[in-house]
Amino acid sequence: MGLLSWGMATFYDLVMRRTEATCLGQWRQELLQSLAGEVLEIGAGTGVNLDSYPDTVTRLVLSEPDRHMRNRIKRKLAVIPIDHDVIAAPAEALPFPDQSFDAVVATLVLCSVEHPEESLAELHRVLKPGGKLALIEHVGASSHTTLYQWQKRIEPFWKKCVGNCHLTRDTLAALQAGRFDCKNLQQDRMRGAVALVAPIIRGIAKKT
Repeated sequence: MGLLSWGMATFYDLVMRRTEATCLGQWRQELLQSLAGEVLEIGAGTGVNLDSYPDTVTRLVLSEPDRHMRNRIKRKLAVIPIDHDVIAAPAEALPFPDQSFDAVVATLVLCSVEHPEESLAELHRVLKPGGKLALIEHVGASSHTTLYQWQKRIEPFWKKCVGNCHLTRDTLAALQAGRFDCKNLQQDRMRGAVALVAPIIRGIAKKT
């Protein structure tokens, strides 16, 4: 697991370069530009969102359980002037009081958390009333499609090789069950990505 973790941290940005250039980079800018105040990002990975945070963010907490990923984040933060903390807490157990943050950011992370319902409950708990959950998440294709059938077949192997990434999660349904207002989320496809992870949801959900 240690070697796999190191490899993902080392090569993640390189592997994602085409998709970032094609669509993800623009989506990150659009997603984060409306955020302000105190912001928590879960599963911050290599810190790919850091360049997209606006000056209106007064404090940024980056939560990333993987130590190799945290090392990458810290290198990037060395040249970015923003008040920040980097912590190792998983999304299921956030060490913050209720209603601590104006916004939470989750990009390509809810596919890999161990317990999605518990994670969303924690995000709901730490958000202030009306707080924003800004997200870009790949999801399972429609259940009647050939793509979904392939996602189901490949998922057991995929999870072991790609950091517990699930291909068939219905994150939109989980958000709705977790008391988030999802009317401003949109379905899209990641251009430049392999078909298995192309279906996504993106936008701002709000705590209800």
